[in-house]
Amino acid sequence: MTLKTDTLGWLLNAQVLLAMLGVALPKRIGRWVWGAVLPLGAAAILVRWGAVHHPPMRNLFEAFLWLPPILAGATFLTAWRDKVWTVRLDALLGFIVAFPLAFVFSAEEGQLMPALQSPLFVPHVLGYMLAYALMARAFALECARCFDAARRSFAWGFFLISLALALGSIWGNEAWGAYWQWDPKEQWSLATWLVYAALWHVPASRPWRLTLLGVGLLAIILTVTWINLSKLFPGLHSYAGL
Repeated sequence: MTLKTDTLGWLLNAQVLLAMLGVALPKRIGRWVWGAVLPLGAAAILVRWGAVHHPPMRNLFEAFLWLPPILAGATFLTAWRDKVWTVRLDALLGFIVAFPLAFVFSAEEGQLMPALQSPLFVPHVLGYMLAYALMARAFALECARCFDAARRSFAWGFFLISLALALGSIWGNEAWGAYWQWDPKEQWSLATWLVYAALWHVPASRPWRLTLLGVGLLAIILTVTWINLSKLFPGLHSYAGL
């Protein structure tokens, strides 16, 4: 675990602190403290973008940069749309993703490999990042019994994960000459989609929803970490864990 002390590092450290305060402080104050993660997260993305000269989505460190501001933005969208403040819940999720950004992941810079230099790079990766954040929120909101907000978060997450999967297939055909290669990450992404697709076809009881949302989130975590980083699963997407 290493403290990052450059400009980007201090922006990340600040997000960790604000997420902790968002969890700990009273909701009325905590929502504005947590809301400050939105501009700080945007600033971190821009700093990294300027340093590497490409959209920062090449690896886990860069992809995770997008998650804290996405979660902070979702807090205010939910408050506006559903009249529910989910500050502590979103701040807790924000802390979980901001901590490895600040103290665990390597911030080593690198350039895009040829396969990533495509117009589909940004919508494909960003679609997945948005979807993953929304699906994590859906599970947490379901646990907190914020059912309307959970269903809305799931519906948008499913749309985005479906779009990202389709864009990835089109991109794969452009890069490798086939829409599907049965690459380990492709298989796990499809498995994750199938779990969430099942939610549209099972009884509407809360145990079913909670179970499938939990299984889907576990599949996301395994895809992002174990499948992405483990040397047991080499494939076309192995570069994504660098």
